[in-house]
Amino acid sequence: MNIVNRFFLNMVMLPTSIYERMGVDTTQLKSILKIKLAMDDRRPSSFQQNRAQKNKKPIKLATLGTMVLTLLMGSFFLFSFFVGNDDVTKGTIYFSMYIFMLAATLISDFTSVLIDVRDNMIILPKPVSDRTFLLSRLLHIVVHISKLILPMTLPAMILIGINRGIGGVSSFAFLVFLATLFTIFLINALYIFILRVTTPERFKTIISYFQIFIAIMFYASYQLVPRLINKAVIENFRVGQSTWIWLTPPYWFANAWNLLNNADFSMGAIISMVLSIAIPIASIWVVIKYFAPNFNRKLSMISGSEGGAAPLPKNGKIIRSTTSIYLSLVSKWFSRKGAERMAFLLTYKITSRSREFKMKVYPSMGYLVVYLVMIFFTNKKISVSDLSYGNTSSKILFISLIYFSSFILIMASGQIQYSDKFKAAWIYFTTPIKEPGMLISGAIRAMIVKFYLPLISTITILSIVFMGPAIIPNLVLGCANQLFITAMVGYISIRELPFSHAQDQVKINFIRGLFTFLIPVSVAGLHYLVYSFMPVVIILSVLVIIAYWMVMDSIRKKSWVNIITTYED
Repeated sequence: MNIVNRFFLNMVMLPTSIYERMGVDTTQLKSILKIKLAMDDRRPSSFQQNRAQKNKKPIKLATLGTMVLTLLMGSFFLFSFFVGNDDVTKGTIYFSMYIFMLAATLISDFTSVLIDVRDNMIILPKPVSDRTFLLSRLLHIVVHISKLILPMTLPAMILIGINRGIGGVSSFAFLVFLATLFTIFLINALYIFILRVTTPERFKTIISYFQIFIAIMFYASYQLVPRLINKAVIENFRVGQSTWIWLTPPYWFANAWNLLNNADFSMGAIISMVLSIAIPIASIWVVIKYFAPNFNRKLSMISGSEGGAAPLPKNGKIIRSTTSIYLSLVSKWFSRKGAERMAFLLTYKITSRSREFKMKVYPSMGYLVVYLVMIFFTNKKISVSDLSYGNTSSKILFISLIYFSSFILIMASGQIQYSDKFKAAWIYFTTPIKEPGMLISGAIRAMIVKFYLPLISTITILSIVFMGPAIIPNLVLGCANQLFITAMVGYISIRELPFSHAQDQVKINFIRGLFTFLIPVSVAGLHYLVYSFMPVVIILSVLVIIAYWMVMDSIRKKSWVNIITTYED
């Protein structure tokens, strides 16, 4: 056990005599907590999962890594103390960032701790009393939250201590504690709401989408906020001038801090102080009284809901959903009957359900959208009125939209080889498939239909609306180039069957990655040069379509000799 976990364990075990009076076996309690903290050290956070997958060695110091990341996050919060010229404004911005980031971090990383029903199967059958079991779970939650709160608020504590002294730090720490209680209430309310409006088996899926949203939002904030904020606006910004600000809890905590720190006993500060104390305490009472029993019942439903089949209707007929009908149609349009269509359907469905695949691909799609928005809104030379066919700005924007989208397609196609359930690939070796390349071509086509078809349809409609029908030949060339690039990258780099390779066995090849990045950039430059020469554009479109067809045909004809099989019985 590392020094951090030992410190927290000793702290929570200080009231040992009180625990014994409550009827708790402190020896068992300490043993359970030691094991739980050791497991936390081996469970990577959502920020550390990529490193855990690239490194074959198990993670042993995940706790320290998480605390370092939250410390850096807390250092970023110091930005709030340089906004505006009054403590209420500074405090409102700080508590807004703190509550949001704490909630996001808890939802991303605390879900695995909170929704962990293994205790019911491992500890309860042992001779452990209910009081010992419940207290161990509560103390584990306290320790886990403390590991986030302390490093996240430490930079602000140091800054306030330097400027305001011990009194400012004490009042600030008290309000941080109340804000933490309020955040815990928000998370419990969110969980109960999600479990009430959706099925338990979709609960973790929704949490995964939230994690993806948070990752995209972080990137968007990093890219857009510094470019959109004016220094003069930052210095003169002031909250409290609008009545709606009273609806935001961060304003209550900031106003209460102003009362404690500056002895501001105005009516607004007194009301904020009452709200800052009463609302968190009342919310925790609501959690314990009403939310906790219902939430425990929902947890048991989650633990028993995985792998369950949907019940048939009473008449025995299966009603096909709209998605199923759509998938059946597009599979007939874009894949050949047999092994290729099977791989098309398999890839489409697995990528819709795999949390691992979504966490790898969807954030990158969001990053691309943020980057394009950043180009459009921060470049004063580009406006909607400039989007005409012959305009240089519109030409650059069109080429950027077309060829930046290829990175989404390339990344999605590159992930179809990997899966955390890769041992299920034995099914490929039990079927009489003479040309396994059909499986790869079907998977690539599924990625084209799923990730590129909706995007290029949107780009096509917007391009024709703003630039007119004259853009159609260049649209055809751009689309053909994207398909050809995807096929070429798939032919060169995809040498395993779909979902047959473990993600932690991925080897980063810098040269291959650089080459993959340079292909769309180089093709985009060539397209820009021939953009205005319509006969050349048309001829190139025909040639690229033929080349795409030939490369996909070569992928289909790949034999078992050309396939790397890593499946082990």
